[in-house]
Order: sequence, then C-alpha cells, then structure tokens
Amino acid sequence: MKLLATLLCCSALLPAQSRDEITAAVRQGQALAASGQLEKAAVIYQSALRDFPADAELSFQLGMVHFRQRQWTGAIADFNLSLRSRPRDIKTLFYLAEAYFLTQSVDLARQTIARAAEIAPNDAQICQKYGEYLSASLATRSDGLAKLQRAQRLNPGLPRIDFDMGKTQFDLTDFQDATSSFAAAIKRDPQDGEAAFFLGESWAKLGDWSKAKEYSTYALMHGYTTGAAYYELGVALTELGDAKSALEPLHQALTLQPSLIQAHFQLQRAYRHLGQTDDARREAELFAAMNNRTNTAHEPRTTEEQQAWSDVRPLLDAHHESEALAYLAKLPEPAPYGSAYPRYLLGEMYFSMGQRADAERVLRAAHVQAPASSHISAYLGMVQLSSDEEQEAENNFVAALALDSSETLAKIGMGVLHYRRQQWDEAIHYLEESRTADAGTLYLLCDAYFRVGKMKEALLTAQVIHALGSDNPALLAAVDRLVEKYKSAASPSSQ
Repeated sequence: MKLLATLLCCSALLPAQSRDEITAAVRQGQALAASGQLEKAAVIYQSALRDFPADAELSFQLGMVHFRQRQWTGAIADFNLSLRSRPRDIKTLFYLAEAYFLTQSVDLARQTIARAAEIAPNDAQICQKYGEYLSASLATRSDGLAKLQRAQRLNPGLPRIDFDMGKTQFDLTDFQDATSSFAAAIKRDPQDGEAAFFLGESWAKLGDWSKAKEYSTYALMHGYTTGAAYYELGVALTELGDAKSALEPLHQALTLQPSLIQAHFQLQRAYRHLGQTDDARREAELFAAMNNRTNTAHEPRTTEEQQAWSDVRPLLDAHHESEALAYLAKLPEPAPYGSAYPRYLLGEMYFSMGQRADAERVLRAAHVQAPASSHISAYLGMVQLSSDEEQEAENNFVAALALDSSETLAKIGMGVLHYRRQQWDEAIHYLEESRTADAGTLYLLCDAYFRVGKMKEALLTAQVIHALGSDNPALLAAVDRLVEKYKSAASPSSQ
C-alpha cells in the first residue's frame, strides 16, 4: 500500500512539474525574443518541444519567433500545430491568417480569420482584419467594407480603421466617401502622410486639383516621399496651369520610380505648355515606346496556383510526378487550356526548376491534349529554344501565331530566334510587335537596332530598359556598356 501511495503521489506531481518546465521555457524564450535574440529564443522553444511535442503554447511561441523572422512557412506550420490542441484560440488564428496573407494565400487567410470571427463575432480587431482580407479582392471588396464598418462601430478607436475604410472606398471608386475617411485618418494622426496621399488622390479623381495639390504636398511634407506622391503633385500643378513648377516633381517621380510611364506623358504636356517643343517631343517618344507593353517575365498567378507551386515542388523533388499531376488536376481549368492545364502547369514548374527535358516531355503531352492552345505551343517553343532546338522551336512559334496572331510569347520567341541567326530586321519586327516589357528581351532589341544603324531607336530602347529594368543593376550596366560601345564606334575619332 505504501508503494502504491508513493507511485500515485509521483504521478500526480508529473503534470505540475511538466507545466513548470514549459512555463520556464516560455518565459526564457519571451525574454530573449523581447531583446531581439530571436535565434536563441527559437532554440529554447525547439528544445522544449522535443520534450513536450504536443504543447500548444510552445508551438505558438515558436510560430511567433518565425513570424517576426518573416519565415512564413515555419510560422504557418507552428501555428497549425498549436491549433491541434487549442483549435479555438483567437490569437493563434489571427496570426496564422496573417501569415497566410503575407504568403499571398488570400483564400486561406480569409478562411482562417473567418474561423476566428465565428468564435469571437464582437472582437473588433478580428473584424477589421477580416475586412482587410475581403477587401483585397474585387469580388469580395464590398463585403470587406461592411466588415470594416462593423469593426469601427465595435471600436471607433481601432488603429488605422479610418485609413482601411478609405482605401477600400477608394478601390470601390467611391471617392467622395473616401475623402471623409482619409480626412478622419489625418485628424486622428496628423503625421499620416500615406492617408494624405490617398486623400489627394481622391480629390484628383473628383477633379478638385487645388485640394489634390494641397494634400499631395502635405503627404510629401509628412514623409510619404514616394514616386507616386511626386507624380500626383506634378499632375495637379499641370492641371492648375503651373507647368513650370510641375517639372521638378515629375522628374523626381521618375528618379524614384523609373517605371512610372504616365510621368512622361505629363512631362510632355508640361513642356508643351512651356513651348519647349524638343523636350515635349522627346517625352512623347518615350511615352509611346513604353506604353502598352506586356509584362511577360512573370505570369500572374491565382491563389490556387501559388499554393500549388509550394505544394508540388516537394513532390517533384521526390520524383512523384503522378502525385503532382493528380494534385494539379484538382485546380480549376482555364478555358484556353482545358484538360491540358495540369500538364501545362507541370511543364512550367519543371522548366522553372531547370529540368528542361522533363518540361519539354510534359509540354508535348499537353500540346497533344490541347492542339488549339496557342500559349502551350508558344511555351513549348520557348523551352525548345532554351535547349537550342531551333527548328522545332520555330515550328511551334509559327503554329502558335497561326492559331493566334497576337500570341506575345510566340512573337518574342521568333524575335529571339532571328536575333540568334543575326537576322536583325526580322528580330526587330517580332520584338517590337510583341510589346514585351521584359527588360532582358528589350536588350536584344536595343542591340539589333544598333546593328542596323538605327541609333535613335536604339538609344530610345536603352532608355526604356532603364525605366522597366531599374531593379536589375547588372542589366542596366550591360546596356550602358552597349550604348558606349556603339557610340564610340560611331564617333569620328574611332574612324
């Protein structure tokens, strides 16, 4: 009996001792995290989780460390593990939703915050976050505004609630109500330059250029010194007839954001008002050269596709192609691809991984499934071109253009093909027709213009590359070297 009593006493003490160890680990980790020692905090939590793998608080705290480190995948895994033991924990759901949102998994973010809202329908912060996620998409934006308005009723003092409402109203083109919301945001925080910028934008949309100028200036004076803010000030000054004053902010806008194509159009207007016809003509040419170009470097992704790329990569790394295809087959099939869509996406993924042979194999199968898809034919051609299969690539480009004469990727492919063959005029024809905004492809166009002696067009293209490729310093340096090479060759001293 004495032995049994001792055992019962020890077993009763074990949970309390375990909780003490967990509490100590949490306190130590929180202290380290508070002092910015996130790596050390993570080690503490990971060590404790080896002893207590099912503890929700340890998983949550580790998730918060990963969240602060912007390691979203790790944070998502930790928060989900925590929710297994505490499925109704509002705080965990809140941060899990935010981690999903920051990885552009908007649907998962909405679903997660909806769970939190169901548990705590009168939590103003949850309601505000729900409204923010709903407002991110046009289809649910009106619902998002309704959630934000409810959050404001629940707690008028919520941080940024007036701004969030104003931004949603602005995106819904309700500019009049947006002015009221942004004005309220500035009244609450007079240092809010971003709210002032959007207030100026709202007045510009309503045609009140004096107020647009006033609040664009206010935004710049309160730290919102973006290219867009300088641009809006320049537009307002131009509309008010002060073309001379508009020049400086418009040029500053282009310095900060070279891809602001519309700034060249506004500069053209300002120079024309000032009678500076040569400057106006130069800006008009730049605007025409940059306008209506298509970003072919990265295709837009749906939320489902973004998640698929994350989920399918490990399957492909493990050589589980059939499982990857089965996963992709569950995605909605866009009309141009039909049943070939899973194989087309799989081919894209293989190509992005550098597995060109697998990409070509899968894309050939997709092409057989959807022979009327110009984009699949063009993409297959680009994969073949990257493997120097020039004749097969050309056949696919020609086929794609026969199906759809506006197929941008096929025109780029034909342009690159002719460039490789040193058929400069043909390369120029296709690359110009493609209206690509890809700065790397435009480099080939610039060089082709130089090679046929069209110096003006080449220099104009070089300026376009500087605008559209401003985030690629190596490419800009290469363009500058190219320009210098041909300028030196053309100078009298080089003859």
